[in-house]
Amino acid sequence: MIRREDIKATTILKIAITIVPLLVWGVINIDTGVMTNNETTMLWVHAPSTLEPDEEGEILVEAWDPFERVSCSHKGRVEFSLRSYNMDTLEIIPQEDITSQLPDSHCFTGQLFGQGFIPAYMLPGMDNGMRRFDFQITTEGVHYILVEDTLTEKTYWSNPIIVRESGQSLVWGDVHSHSILSDGSGIPYENYYFARVVAGLEFASITDHGENLHLDNGWSSIQAATNAANDPGEFAAIQGVEWTSSGGPHTPSWGYGHLTFIFSGDQFGRISADIQKTADELWDYLDEFTSETGDRALAEPHHCVRQPFIQDWAACLNHPEYMRVAEAYSVHGSSLVNPHSQWNETGTVGQPEAGISGSSINEALSMGLRLGFIANGDSHDGFLGHSISHTRAFIGHQYPPAYDSSRVPQPYPSGVTGAFVGNITRESVFDAIYKRATIANSDYGRPYVRFSVNGLEPGDNDSTLIVENATANREITLFLAQDGNPSAGYKRAAKPWIEEPDWSASIQIFKNGELWREQEISTPLASITFNDSAAITGTEYENCTIKDGEWYINGESLTAVDPDSLNTGGADYYYVRALTSNGRFTAVGPIWVESA
Repeated sequence: MIRREDIKATTILKIAITIVPLLVWGVINIDTGVMTNNETTMLWVHAPSTLEPDEEGEILVEAWDPFERVSCSHKGRVEFSLRSYNMDTLEIIPQEDITSQLPDSHCFTGQLFGQGFIPAYMLPGMDNGMRRFDFQITTEGVHYILVEDTLTEKTYWSNPIIVRESGQSLVWGDVHSHSILSDGSGIPYENYYFARVVAGLEFASITDHGENLHLDNGWSSIQAATNAANDPGEFAAIQGVEWTSSGGPHTPSWGYGHLTFIFSGDQFGRISADIQKTADELWDYLDEFTSETGDRALAEPHHCVRQPFIQDWAACLNHPEYMRVAEAYSVHGSSLVNPHSQWNETGTVGQPEAGISGSSINEALSMGLRLGFIANGDSHDGFLGHSISHTRAFIGHQYPPAYDSSRVPQPYPSGVTGAFVGNITRESVFDAIYKRATIANSDYGRPYVRFSVNGLEPGDNDSTLIVENATANREITLFLAQDGNPSAGYKRAAKPWIEEPDWSASIQIFKNGELWREQEISTPLASITFNDSAAITGTEYENCTIKDGEWYINGESLTAVDPDSLNTGGADYYYVRALTSNGRFTAVGPIWVESA
């Protein structure tokens, strides 16, 4: 016979089992300040980076709260104007010399009260802090849209808009993110919607961990969602997946690092570290997949300087058809230079206490790998193209929902990749990344950058310049138009400028892995030229270590190497890094130079 005391004890235990996890979840994930504060702090003004004269474009104006979320209660009136510059002289173009059609003034409609539960962009019936406006500019030059807002009593600058006849567009995207199908948040189609409509991207990819896609038709679900989101001419949704060499019982391939893959077609390879357990098996599978489908694939090493995910570059050396770019920036910080390098400015999550040579992209270049630069999110919060995990709004009560515990704060804002394309299609975007015709940028910034050596830019001739002899002059030129929007930074959400934008920045030219030239600027536009006629020598990687009688690039690597092979084959290489005073990171290049 069951005693009443036993029933009572069992009931109490059941209640405790139910309530305690909810209480623990609440302590960790509920922040009333985030839940109730959706008031407007600033405006974000986004426009196309490039337009032909008289081509119609759209201005996206969003009101942001203190956590970079769209503010649903914004009710300010906005007025539009232009600030324009001559691309050759960098001088301001007088207003009377500009032909344009800007939007009329507009008074935003919004909710009576702001809240942090339901995203503003999901609310019906009003602007709810976000609106698109048509515009047109005829006059060639560099143009900024200025938006004056009555609610915040400030004027906001857009990203630069380059108006000229070129036949080429600079578009922006994020090709590294995670959904609820692996360890991220949000249903894939919602994440693509956010990327296109809210983050203002022209291309994106959800690259869920292959190790998590075995259940519930994960492979087919993400593939179908990506194909459904693809809209040629408007938005390129690119198939992708991540190979997560992290160790553990289901992924025994510890030590190779993480590789994200994107594909040129409408399907992606069944890549998972519990299927392809070694790097050799991975490359063999890619050979089979690309041969059978006719599609191309690109590997994207990321957070390669972060412990315990140090990249084994030695395992990547002999696969130039896949190893074309590397992720120089994400929510994990920057992997461009070694965290213990004298040139480390941005930092990284999980920085090793002691320096690990041969982990950074910069060092991989000295080994002979030819890698262009991209920047992405690696977002896990469902906000593809504009993660807010660097703000207090990372917490779990936020929409969209997540199963996994990886919805955690990250100190760095996410990044975006600029790509120079002929049109907005999968093939064109993939080809631009493959050719390395890219710009890597932190946060949501969209600067315009053109970098060349003797007129050759990244993406031209496999990013390689051939000169007559080893001492032939190399003219290194850089044109930069900075983004006028305020930046986010390390553990810092975006805030409006106090008055005018702060244009202070450091422009750095690296040669053969070392800082070669540096110039400070304090204007929105800069045109810089350096000349180099020093003998072309190339460079090499010199920090191998010996283990069990064999050479490795460092103590973390699983792949033995011949140290004499780790060099650039006599080629010099140059790349650009721009660092603004407010924390924005931009990298472009490299360009390799060989003598005939």
